[in-house]
Amino acid sequence: MDRLDFGKKLIRIRKAKGLTQAEVAEKCNITIRTIQRIESGTVKPRSSTIKIISEFLEVDFFENSIQNSDFKNHTVLWYLKDIFNLKTNTMKKISILSASLFILTFIGINIFSTEAQSKSPNKQEEVILESQNKKINFSKEFDEFKVEGNFVFVTKNNKHGLMNLDGETIIPCEYDMFEVENNYVLTLKGNKRGLMNLDGKTIIPCEYDMFEVENNYVLTLKGNKRGLMNLDGKTIIPCEYDMFEVENNYVLTLKGNKRGLMNLDGKTIIPCEYDTMKFEEGVAIVTKNGKTKQIRI
Repeated sequence: MDRLDFGKKLIRIRKAKGLTQAEVAEKCNITIRTIQRIESGTVKPRSSTIKIISEFLEVDFFENSIQNSDFKNHTVLWYLKDIFNLKTNTMKKISILSASLFILTFIGINIFSTEAQSKSPNKQEEVILESQNKKINFSKEFDEFKVEGNFVFVTKNNKHGLMNLDGETIIPCEYDMFEVENNYVLTLKGNKRGLMNLDGKTIIPCEYDMFEVENNYVLTLKGNKRGLMNLDGKTIIPCEYDMFEVENNYVLTLKGNKRGLMNLDGKTIIPCEYDTMKFEEGVAIVTKNGKTKQIRI
């Protein structure tokens, strides 16, 4: 043990016993200056001083010094040979060897088991969910299951999908989010929205910024432009208009500051080129460049 280590250990033990430097100096018949220099690591105490301090503090500093010195002088090979020398500390060495053999055996078994599993074909485990008194088998490939009514909402790698209670896939795990509303599934992929039915058929692909189902029609938004589709996925009005309003069987359209009129089959009745438009008993009264005219519809 060098002088710094000895000094640190002396400080630790002295304080643990609640003693001051002066008390140790007095009891060991050593000057307080000597104690201070020993604790600061300035000097290395003589063997006789170590012995006196050891006896007073009831700690054998001298023995620790010898043990540490011996430890530094022996090599790793020496200790390996000593472990197998059963003539000294026989039971202790047998215990060490037994524990080491057990650990090596355990590691070997685990390595062998891991290699065997990696070489064997992957057998997909099954998870059994009980819903409505019916046992359902689902593949453990999914991270989460959530049963709601007749459907199972599944999650895999943060993507969402939908299955029925027979374990058949309705919607694959490809969507960031979706919501079942009435008989339709509103889907979200990236920042784009789409629409599917409960048979897994795509009605509207995920390419719109927003849409709203209203009666039998879907109002779509792409960029800042609006359009209209039916629930069969057919485009009635492409996303080319700034605004439109469905009224009776007609669609009032707005493009720029110009107004027009279409029917629900997507046919243009009045092109978007008029400044104002109002209706009176089957007649559209329109203005363009300050001129007014009537268009029968």
